[in-house]
Amino acid sequence: MIYYYTALVISYAIDGEPVKAAVWYSRESHCQEAMNDNLGDPIYNHLYELYGTDIMMACYVSDEVSFILRPKLRPEGE
Repeated sequence: MIYYYTALVISYAIDGEPVKAAVWYSRESHCQEAMNDNLGDPIYNHLYELYGTDIMMACYVSDEVSFILRPKLRPEGE
């Protein structure tokens, strides 16, 4: 199995200028877990109150491999 670095990105605008903030994870499942557990909600809600409805939070998988899980070889003689 191959895992890729994944960013939890919050996108919003300040005075019409786009801004992005990211938290990086070594697996997409870790990012999805953060989203499912509502870990980003406090900052999301705060930015929503300050800058309005033009805000989005999502997980984006990169093209960079974080690590590859390889099965272990069976010991000789078994």
